[in-house]
Amino acid sequence: MHNIAILANGETVSQFTNTNCLKPKYKEVWGLNQQATWKGIVLDRCFIMDDLKLRMPFYAGYEFTDWLKEYEGRVITSKAYDEWPTSEDYPIIEIAHYFGMPLGAAMYSTVDYMIALAIYEGANQIDLYGVDMVGKVAPQEMIIGTALWIGAALARGVLVRTFIGSVFQCITNPGITMEMGLYGYVIKPRIEELINTEYYKVWRDHARDEPAQPRLKAEG
Repeated sequence: MHNIAILANGETVSQFTNTNCLKPKYKEVWGLNQQATWKGIVLDRCFIMDDLKLRMPFYAGYEFTDWLKEYEGRVITSKAYDEWPTSEDYPIIEIAHYFGMPLGAAMYSTVDYMIALAIYEGANQIDLYGVDMVGKVAPQEMIIGTALWIGAALARGVLVRTFIGSVFQCITNPGITMEMGLYGYVIKPRIEELINTEYYKVWRDHARDEPAQPRLKAEG
């Protein structure tokens, strides 16, 4: 089973970090940015999409980027540099061609790149720990972008799971989607409560008693 755990920084990441037995459940565990420094977690890949020279030092400080130079794990980034021996270029061209999208379209966060790559590499299950985007923490376009990539995975038959506290529960949790997500069928008042049972009884009786219509012969 090709299943991937993707870690971000929302509160539900604790459902992974607080459960030591989870790591063997996954073929790979992917994290981002400073999660490479987290004790007790060994990442198979750490995604840092901000340029390691031009951007990341200003966001995370030179101490972190210098530490990464000795980091032994794989670092997936927008541009690999020799100074970071384990850094690898993200396959953006291949991803764009695979999904038939313009370069960089709808990639509003590192998580978007991670989900896209997991799909591209053939994952059949993606569990999103800490991909919560609740409240005012995440810009609207970031939420929409990640929802798009979750949809891309679901459309390809990939099981995507989020956890209670994530805004994406509304599109990944079957209990919620079946209870509230089938607009026109399950939203209250329930359609079952509105059914005119007498109408359906008459309709069934009519359909049963009505003689079958003869089929027309094909001309020629």
